[in-house]
Amino acid sequence: MSSRLLNSVAVNAAISIVGFGLAPLLKKVAIEGGVTPWMVSLVSASGAAIVLLLILSRLRPKNLGQLFERHHLVPLLIIGIVATGIVTLLAALALSTTTATNRSLFLSAYPAATLFFAHLILGERLRAQQYVAIALLLVGLVVMNDSSAGLKFTQGFWLLVVTLPLIGLTDVYSKRLVSDVSPLVLATGRNLYGTVFIAAFAFFVELGDQLSFAQAVALLVAGGCQGIAVWTLFRAFERSKASLVSSLVAASPLVTLSLEVTLLDLRLTPVQWLGMFIVIAAAVRLSQTGRNENA
Repeated sequence: MSSRLLNSVAVNAAISIVGFGLAPLLKKVAIEGGVTPWMVSLVSASGAAIVLLLILSRLRPKNLGQLFERHHLVPLLIIGIVATGIVTLLAALALSTTTATNRSLFLSAYPAATLFFAHLILGERLRAQQYVAIALLLVGLVVMNDSSAGLKFTQGFWLLVVTLPLIGLTDVYSKRLVSDVSPLVLATGRNLYGTVFIAAFAFFVELGDQLSFAQAVALLVAGGCQGIAVWTLFRAFERSKASLVSSLVAASPLVTLSLEVTLLDLRLTPVQWLGMFIVIAAAVRLSQTGRNENA
């Protein structure tokens, strides 16, 4: 692939969409194959950390030291433990009782949580249309719990709900580092220290013995997909309007859905289709209004 093609906004956005869409599906397949949520979290987080470390060492080797500098270490540890460690574990536990598509939709909802907590903590102004988009997004997530017996909220749904404030708070906290380190260093540190946190606790829990070689590779690929998705998202941001790129990436749940329907025989009710459309449309609109506000 030529360097010109690799620098294309469309190519980088497309890679990011596929990466964010594929990762939840691979984790769901592993969960259904008997792999424990702890093992899913450990292996996939390791894959993301490895990929981002390789990218950082290749593109900005002089910045590797920032991961361990004293004034960066504590913030990176906090962000990594919460945003990658705890959130990754909660999401893996959620996949035991909810769909990969639902998990992917919550990924699209994270910018809404960030905007909300930036408003509460930093006093950043929210416009009326942003309030409307956030409200619609939440309605869509609720509607995704429709079933033949009406709305049915699984444990997985509530676990994913808990991840919303965790991501929102850590993203706001991350703003203190943005002026000191690049987004790539921040993403690498977040995944590295999150992996260390999961590995440390793995000594005290039952990891299970159901992990096959193929499943291990799939989970490493899942983590690698997330790492590459983050990197290509940053590259796309550098080359085009952030509102356009964010709008495209907000559609990544469509990748998850198409794969889950094909591989895992997922079936959505008409109401769930409506909920999915609402979430994606609201996420796209929110990304556009949020970026325009910062312009």
